Amino acid sequence: MRPGLTLATSLVLVAGLAGAEPVALKRGVNGDLWNNWGSIAELRADPEALAVFPDWRRTVTPAMFQALTDQGFDFIRLPIDPGPALAAGPGPEQDRLIEGMHAAAQLALDAGLTAIVDLHPLPRGGEVGGIESILGSHFPDYATLVSRIAARLSDLPADHVALELLNEPSFDCEGVYAGAPPKWPAMQAQLHAAARAAAPDLTIILTGACWSQANALVTLDPALIPDDNVLWTFHSYEPFAYSHQGATWTDAPVKYLRDLPFPPSLLTPEMTAQIAEATRARMAAAEGQADAAAIDQTLRDYASTPDGNATYEISVAAGWADAQGIPRDRILMGEFGALHTADGISQPMEWYHAFLSTKRKAAEAAGFSWAVLSWSGDMGIAAPDAADRRMTPDTCRALGLPCGN
Repeated sequence: MRPGLTLATSLVLVAGLAGAEPVALKRGVNGDLWNNWGSIAELRADPEALAVFPDWRRTVTPAMFQALTDQGFDFIRLPIDPGPALAAGPGPEQDRLIEGMHAAAQLALDAGLTAIVDLHPLPRGGEVGGIESILGSHFPDYATLVSRIAARLSDLPADHVALELLNEPSFDCEGVYAGAPPKWPAMQAQLHAAARAAAPDLTIILTGACWSQANALVTLDPALIPDDNVLWTFHSYEPFAYSHQGATWTDAPVKYLRDLPFPPSLLTPEMTAQIAEATRARMAAAEGQADAAAIDQTLRDYASTPDGNATYEISVAAGWADAQGIPRDRILMGEFGALHTADGISQPMEWYHAFLSTKRKAAEAAGFSWAVLSWSGDMGIAAPDAADRRMTPDTCRALGLPCGN
C-alpha cells in the first residue's frame, strides 16, 4: 500500500481502473468566475449575491454558449468558486449552491459543449472557503464537498462532463523545487478517492502543486492514482513578465509594467528605456518609491529570454507524459493567456495574437488539448462589445478556429 492511502481509499482507486474512458477534449475556453468579487462573508450577507450561483449565470446567455460552439470550441472550463459552499457546510444552502454548479454545466451541454467544472477558490486570507483554508484545516471538509459535487454531476452525460478537483494548488513549491517532502500528491489522492467513490464514471482532472506549473506536474507519480478515467492538466503563462504585465494581483515590478512586446526579441534598447521610466513612475505613484534595480533586472531578464521559452512548459509536460506512458491526448493545457488591456491601456493585439498562436500551436503539435484564458475581461478573447461575445477574425486565426468564416 502506498504511503498516505487508507485501505478503503486504495480499494476505491483500484475499482476506478474499470471505469469509463475520459472525456475527449481539443479546443476550449475558460469561462467567467465572479461578477461580484466580495468576501465570502459579504456574499453570504447579501441575499441577492448568491441568489443565482455562480453569479455569472445572470449575464452569460445560452446564445453566448452557442456562439462558442459555432466558432469551433468543443469544451468550456467553468471556473466555479467552491468557497461559499464550503463556508455554508452540508445543508440546504450548500445543496442549492451545488445545484447551481450543475445548472452551469447544463448550460454548456445544451450548447453542444463538453463542460469542465473547475473548482476554483480564491485567496481569502483567514476566511473559511479560501484556498488557504482548503489546503489547511478545512481540507477534510473540502474533500466531503468534492464528494457531494461529484455525486450531483454524476447524472450528467459522462462523456461530456469532467470535474477538476482544485485549481492551482498554491503551495508545496518546496516539494517541487527544494526537495521537501511533498504534501499535495497524497492530498490529491484523497480528493480523487472521494470524487470517484461518489461518481464512478465521472472524468476527474488532476494537477500538480505550486500553481499547476508543468514542473510540478512532472513531480507526480501517476501510479498513486491508478485510474484510467483521469486527465492531467498544467497551466502555461511563460514568459510571465509578458503575460501578467499590469496584473494588479501579481507582485511588483511586473504589476507596474506595460508595453512589453511578444516575442521578447522585439524588445529594443529604446523600448526598454521608455518602459523602465514609465514603470518607475507608476510604482512610485502607487508605493511612494520605485525599486529601480528590480525594474531594470526584470527588463534585462525579459530581453534575454529566448523566444522559444514560451513553449518550454509544453515540452516538459510532453516528456513527462511519454515517460509515464500517459497518452498525450490525456494532457490538458488548462490555462494560457495574457493581459492585453490594463488601466484602460490596450497593447498591440498582434503581440497578444502571436502569444496565443505560439502556445496553441505548440500544444496541438504535442497532442494536447488546450483552454485559453479567458472568455471576457482584460485577458479575454471576446471582441469588446461584440454580440454574444464573438471573437474578431484575427483572434480566431490565432487560435486556429474557423469561427464560421
